[in-house]
Amino acid sequence: MRVSSNQILEAGVQSMNNSLADAMEWQKKIGTGNNYSKASDNPYAVSRGVRLDFDIDRLEMYKTNQNYAASTHAIAQSQMGTIINEIVVIKQAFVQSKNGALNSTNFKALKIQAEQIRDTIKSQMTAKDATGNAIFPETINQVQIEPNVTVGSGVQFTDVFNGGTLADPTQSALYTKINDFVTYLDQLASGTALTNTASTVEAGLNDIFDRITTAQQRSGGIAAQVDISKMAMSKIGTEMAATASALLDTNLAEATAAYTRSQTLLNAAQAMFARLQQSSLFSKL
Repeated sequence: MRVSSNQILEAGVQSMNNSLADAMEWQKKIGTGNNYSKASDNPYAVSRGVRLDFDIDRLEMYKTNQNYAASTHAIAQSQMGTIINEIVVIKQAFVQSKNGALNSTNFKALKIQAEQIRDTIKSQMTAKDATGNAIFPETINQVQIEPNVTVGSGVQFTDVFNGGTLADPTQSALYTKINDFVTYLDQLASGTALTNTASTVEAGLNDIFDRITTAQQRSGGIAAQVDISKMAMSKIGTEMAATASALLDTNLAEATAAYTRSQTLLNAAQAMFARLQQSSLFSKL
């Protein structure tokens, strides 16, 4: 079998080109950190990586919703806690009003206290958060905090105060029941006929107390659910990021070894080609 000088030359050139191409490819992977530069390199890995990126973006959406829900409910719970404390003071004032030794002056003092608390609660009912949104909005949305799980975006006004609006909170049951107590104290102070009996006033105060504490507990339950979802989604996000990295990122140890091997083959091919050029075979071409 005869091998021509041109065949040897072409084989040497081809060996150098192949080694150079391999070296450059591995060097690119090392430099960019990406195992694939285009979909044709590995269609499955690239398409799967795109899908994982989409899922990670969805997780970021869940995270945004979780943070929003957690924030709105935390603010609402704090506000409800303050209102509950004030209603407790109102209930204590009612107990005091049952003291048969109280006179007109005493009833007037209790009335003033109840009026101040009523007006303070009225302003708290319509208060806004740092972003300028109502702490207790008239309408709320359902936000998705994980796949197939949605929660209320906040605490609705009527759920807490039983009626009324932000524009006119005096129509709510909470305001009305406290105002009934104010009227009751005013009538005791002036000695006029009572519009409502003591038992009716007391029942009204108990109703608004029970309603707002129930709303606070319900909001706390949602906040706890959001915390659980945060932990679950954080774990899934970490797993997805690791999977995407394994699919698409360069394995530096493998790439460095392959680059070194390609570079070694290139150097060997170049050295062999140089010797061939200096041989008598090529000098006679």
